[in-house]
Amino acid sequence: MSRFSIGVLLVLAMSGAGAQLPAAQGWQLGARYWLSSGTTVRSHNAQGFDPSLGNPTSVLTYESLDAHAVELHARRDFGERWFVRGHAGLGWIRNGSLDDEDFFAGQAKFSDSTSAVKGNRLGYATIDIGRDVWTLGSNTTIGLFAGYHYWTERLDAFGASFTVGTGDIGDSVPVITNEVTWHSLRLGVAANARFSPRTRLAVDLAWVPYARVRDEDSHHLRTSPSDLGPTPNIIMDGHGSGVQLEVELRHIIKESWELGVGLRHWWLRSTSGNRLAAGTSLPLVELESQRSGLTLSVTRRW
Repeated sequence: MSRFSIGVLLVLAMSGAGAQLPAAQGWQLGARYWLSSGTTVRSHNAQGFDPSLGNPTSVLTYESLDAHAVELHARRDFGERWFVRGHAGLGWIRNGSLDDEDFFAGQAKFSDSTSAVKGNRLGYATIDIGRDVWTLGSNTTIGLFAGYHYWTERLDAFGASFTVGTGDIGDSVPVITNEVTWHSLRLGVAANARFSPRTRLAVDLAWVPYARVRDEDSHHLRTSPSDLGPTPNIIMDGHGSGVQLEVELRHIIKESWELGVGLRHWWLRSTSGNRLAAGTSLPLVELESQRSGLTLSVTRRW
């Protein structure tokens, strides 16, 4: 079944199913803290330019990207079980590491270096519209939604320690700044299960059928016109797909106020695109971003 067909079925289900459910009205507004760790991997294939090189030719892996973020979230219920909701967050990436590997044909490694990531920023936003369409018993509702998701991370890497190759670089020297930005469409299922009058579980599972990504690398030590040129001097553009999952347990701590604790996982991956550098275009092999962690929230309902 095509992506378009699935989208049409979801829209039809949202507009036609569950009309027997009572109307829901109200606002939710709150704040959420997200403690997370992330990984980003990117690689390209330069064999078409030089057959002596491997496929992939170069693999850059950013990992253990620990981050703090704070966000605002809101939801409005209206009409016959319709809802619109969203959140927007900003954060900072505390630390991490970069492993930069380069390969000859046959994947014989000719360079492998590690650099320290000393942080930078994280930003994201999501907006969804959906409808609660089914009930299970008297305490569980299941809805469908569609929406848009934005996610960007900027990383600063310093120094380089080589395990293959030579020429270590001091820890205080900025070597690479990377900025990756995703724009995604979401289709998903949202469920709420109430265990008691004061406690409920909220689960969101979103499929990302289409995501557009742009990745900009600034190699600060390679800005000569005879090398990569001015920054950003390597740009990757691609498109892919992914999944997003959020689970949150909420408990009413006083009238109209809820405290929540949960887990969030995002995974987006592109295997189709191009790498542009020094006037050449090479095929993208992979560009993948993941981020997972614990959430804590407070929400006001009225």
